[in-house]
Amino acid sequence: MENDSVRTSGSSTLVDMWIDGSLRAITVSREAIEDFLHLTPDRAATMTEDERSEFVRTHLTLVVASATAKLRNTDATAAAVTLDSGDLGGRPARQPASGDGERRTGDRRKGDRRKVNRGPPPTGERRRS
Repeated sequence: MENDSVRTSGSSTLVDMWIDGSLRAITVSREAIEDFLHLTPDRAATMTEDERSEFVRTHLTLVVASATAKLRNTDATAAAVTLDSGDLGGRPARQPASGDGERRTGDRRKGDRRKVNRGPPPTGERRRS
């Protein structure tokens, strides 16, 4: 996506996208982002325009899905869609604190499953099939 495709204007973040064969102007309100992220009032007040733009850039799939659902529930021919508080759905699954993206804390295998041949079999000859 081009850098100028996502932009902020006042308390809204705007993005133009093709949805169902038409170019739509999608407006994501500050309240929709704050509600989705469950921000405290203090944190919501300090959210910058760049942070809101970055949220929309990184959550484009969610924005498109929400805008498409709103279009289907209201006016499917609308050229503009406004996503307000509650339109983006609930908060996403909590991300791990480690930051590496891995949700497992350890190896799920308890022991080594592979047997390593270290010399001849312990007794007798090997059978051949």
